[in-house]
Amino acid sequence: MLISTLAAMTAGYILSVVVGTPRVISASRLTAILCDKLAPSISGKYEDSDEGQHTAGTVYLTLIILIALLPLLLILVLLYTFIPVLAIILDGVICWSVMDLKGVQKLSAAAARSVRSGNYAKTERCASVISGINCADLEDDELIKATIQGIADRTVDSAAAPLLYMFLLGGPAGLLFRMIDTAANLCPTESDPEKNFAEPLKKAQNALCFLPGKLASIIMLVDALFLKLNTRSAEKILKSDSGKCLRTCFGGCRAVLAGVLGISMIPEEVYNEQFLRTYTIGEQLKEPQSSDINIANQLMNGTAFIIMMLLFAVKLTIGVFMI
Repeated sequence: MLISTLAAMTAGYILSVVVGTPRVISASRLTAILCDKLAPSISGKYEDSDEGQHTAGTVYLTLIILIALLPLLLILVLLYTFIPVLAIILDGVICWSVMDLKGVQKLSAAAARSVRSGNYAKTERCASVISGINCADLEDDELIKATIQGIADRTVDSAAAPLLYMFLLGGPAGLLFRMIDTAANLCPTESDPEKNFAEPLKKAQNALCFLPGKLASIIMLVDALFLKLNTRSAEKILKSDSGKCLRTCFGGCRAVLAGVLGISMIPEEVYNEQFLRTYTIGEQLKEPQSSDINIANQLMNGTAFIIMMLLFAVKLTIGVFMI
């Protein structure tokens, strides 16, 4: 079974790199549809208070885990027992659904082309989608930074994390990560009750991304060394600035790209009752250019490939020794 799940994970990775993830099977899109119906109904059944909404958020997280794991695990166990070929196909489709490296690459490449052609509106749209932040008021150089920052983040949550969890428990584990990650990103956080509803999901999201974030930043640094990029600066920024991020799991890859490219990332502001704190990763040694996006893409793809090869080798070795 270990070799079978390895085949499914490999097939999912190759398909996500070569053709991208079709919308019809995209785990992120399907999770968004589910959450759009599930979140309001669960939130509305509990009191509009800190404690009530925190309980609602915990129930919401539990339901997502049950929906992601139990049915698929049961189906896969049965299929692997009686019809292994169908099990591998289903497992492969699940693995394919949780990654979209081709989509990230196409979107960021479109942003680079629109920067060169002076199409601000298209650059802003691409940068907003890939970075997950509102880029409407940013200048051209900041749009490039936002795109590169988005590529760094996607290296963690669209490559390293799905691959790592699929390596551990197959497609259902990758799907579980994708559903929790998507649901957490969809949770509104403006008002206090909403923050409490989102808190269990946000904590689970950060916990699941912690180890993949560390792994991705190390592998990205190794890949930069292979490409003969400025790894000395990347190491320096990684040590000094990787913690200067609202989501620390993203800080490592952002720091490596900032150091390699000689730029700083988009500042992040944190408000509380007493003061405003601004986090900035990297040093602005030069103006960002559209070619920097292409380099960031190379590093994302190289990092994903190296992680896949490492996990492939480990899983294959375990499978051989268990035969």
